[in-house]
Amino acid sequence: MSSSSWEPTEGQRRWRGQEPADRTAARRRQLLEAGTELMGTAGVVGMSMRAVCREAGLTERYFYESFPNLETLQVAVLDEVVLGARDRLLQSFATAPPKRREIFAHVVTHFTDYVLTDPRRGRIMFIQSQATVTLSARGNELITEFTAPMAMSMAGGDKTRNPADDIDIRLNASAIFSALAFLYRPWLDDSLTGVSLERFNRHAASVIIEIARVRSAL
Repeated sequence: MSSSSWEPTEGQRRWRGQEPADRTAARRRQLLEAGTELMGTAGVVGMSMRAVCREAGLTERYFYESFPNLETLQVAVLDEVVLGARDRLLQSFATAPPKRREIFAHVVTHFTDYVLTDPRRGRIMFIQSQATVTLSARGNELITEFTAPMAMSMAGGDKTRNPADDIDIRLNASAIFSALAFLYRPWLDDSLTGVSLERFNRHAASVIIEIARVRSAL
């Protein structure tokens, strides 16, 4: 074996030009990809550590290298999908047109593209996020991460009503997420027949706008 592919590094060894930390990160990535595949297709009910390892092509030893248990992996998958959606929303706000209604049409179009590009994402966000107590707890925390940018942007641009307070924004963020879940779930399951993509996006944008207008502060 040549020294270029196997070199000692501070008590550990380098394999084929990769540092140990890089190999660990690569295996963690494999496990996340496997978790995403199983969670987004078979669902949490169809997941097990062995199934994840089989999908990733790794042994259980390497599972424990990155995750202490299956639920930790499931939460990591949920985080990656939801925070990826949040980042897509924030990027779309940066390129949105100036008019308020057009802003949300633009944002919804980008989010729909994020979901349709990989339908597993929508299933994980809107269905599997409530599959267990642990996922539900983390999913509830992530609701604000995902929808607060929309609620806050809408609240800040609405000059016709009283300013939204923090409770308005948090409640509206939760309501927006719930509404989107029940819009996108049948869309992803192909049960919303006869609805074009353009019509769906327009409707979702209108729903967000109306919910974000709600005020309950006295």
